[in-house]
Amino acid sequence: MDISRIDFNLLKVLDALLSETSVSGAAQRLGLSQPATSAALSRLRRVTGDLLLVRRGNLMVPTARAEELRPRVARLVDEIAQTLQQPVAFDPMTSHRRFRVIANEYATLVLMAPLALRLRETAPNVTLEVLPFDPRFEERLAAQDCDLVVGHRDFLGPARRTEALFTETWVSIARADHPRLGAKVTLDAFLAESHAMVTSTGRAEGNVDRALARIGRERTVALTLPHFLVAPEVIARSDLVMTLPHCVASTFAETWPLRLFPPPLDLAGFEVALVRHPRSVGDPPVDWLRREIDAVCARLSATCTDAGRSFVKPIS
Repeated sequence: MDISRIDFNLLKVLDALLSETSVSGAAQRLGLSQPATSAALSRLRRVTGDLLLVRRGNLMVPTARAEELRPRVARLVDEIAQTLQQPVAFDPMTSHRRFRVIANEYATLVLMAPLALRLRETAPNVTLEVLPFDPRFEERLAAQDCDLVVGHRDFLGPARRTEALFTETWVSIARADHPRLGAKVTLDAFLAESHAMVTSTGRAEGNVDRALARIGRERTVALTLPHFLVAPEVIARSDLVMTLPHCVASTFAETWPLRLFPPPLDLAGFEVALVRHPRSVGDPPVDWLRREIDAVCARLSATCTDAGRSFVKPIS
């Protein structure tokens, strides 16, 4: 049977006819005229190749085929109604939803950690699964293997649905009692020290080195690290200097005796962004999680400051 030629409105009529076993009763239930319902019955007979209802005295009785169809048609009509009805409102306080977010290391430390703490208050029963960054994230979004992807804009590339969160800036750190760095760190004093840096490739070249190259200067990189987490201990226990995203450095300074100071050279900030699949727009749980991330970003804007100057600049 070629179902493309079937009017699926007939399913609702068939459901009413099989339930009422009466053309007039089905017409009243559907709000249709009796002639229109009789015409629909004729079409249904042609489609199914069965009389469906036959007259016996003053009654209409279902055929054996109609009896077979009755429960199946009822389930189909109910499923279609449930599929097309308005989604149930999302209640974060009672939801047990599992959210999966792909994030690079920066986003995990700066956004996902405070988001997890926030969700303990706003949605105590949900589960937040933070997954390591995967360059195939668009495929995983399409496969519904994750809800959102968050990270440095450069990591996200030309993703189709990218939403900017905020712009991050850079700050340099040293141990609080560094013996040679004065109250105002000059470029010469900065370059006289050995530096550490975080690089996933292991190459001792980053945005600081590119900025220095533009002015014909260079620094000494004595240590490269594959991730942020060991950086504060290394800096707090040595004379090394490191330049980090400001929110990362602010987080470290809450625990370790570190000094934060503006890098004595011009460093462009970077954009932090979010990616989601187009089908999730308008999905109440994912829209809610997106707003929770916005709330975390707003708090970062208020707390990642130095001498009254915000280092996190929300995207307008």
